[in-house]
Amino acid sequence: MIATLPASAVLSDRPWRSGVAGTIWNGEVGVAGGSKVEWQWAPLRSLTSLGFAVDWRATGPDTDLGGQALFRLGGTVRLDRVSGSADASLLQAVAPDLPFTCDMTMQVELPRLVAGGSDQQAQATILSDAGSCMAKPAGAGSTVPAMILTAEHVGSETRVRLAPQTQRRQTLVEAVLAEDGAYRVTLTSDGAAVLPFTGLPPGVTIESRL
Repeated sequence: MIATLPASAVLSDRPWRSGVAGTIWNGEVGVAGGSKVEWQWAPLRSLTSLGFAVDWRATGPDTDLGGQALFRLGGTVRLDRVSGSADASLLQAVAPDLPFTCDMTMQVELPRLVAGGSDQQAQATILSDAGSCMAKPAGAGSTVPAMILTAEHVGSETRVRLAPQTQRRQTLVEAVLAEDGAYRVTLTSDGAAVLPFTGLPPGVTIESRL
């Protein structure tokens, strides 16, 4: 019975989800916009990592992205060796509470991301093509340049920086994530001008916890 448990039994409904098929061991979930995410249980890695490990791949318009994932009791999620291209519509699945939506393609290299628990961190380089973004639910669209986001884990914190690809010394957004989940995000004056769809004033800093 466990081996044939439908994936729909453990995946809660979300506005971005367009359908679920298969089992928790080998299934797929549709993402609004035409993409889908498929996964295959990795039994040996599950045993050695003391969790539920899968190999996964997301495919669809402007999307071909894959990697490894590990889920542990207590809500810890770890992504490893994530690489490929992704349409920005996938952000709605990863971060549905973002106050804006974007239309662009991203090139992702994410060696590791850990969310939840006491060792939260990220290591990543994400390059985005020029595109457009708009505030939810139906704000005015804004053209955005090609950008680069870098995340580097240094000591006990992860430092994140967003900049235009053609002016990499110009910081638009900078953030710090502590291993316990506390984070601080600052939108610079340049960031407020380039990213008006955020609706935030220049220089604002937001502090909270994941």
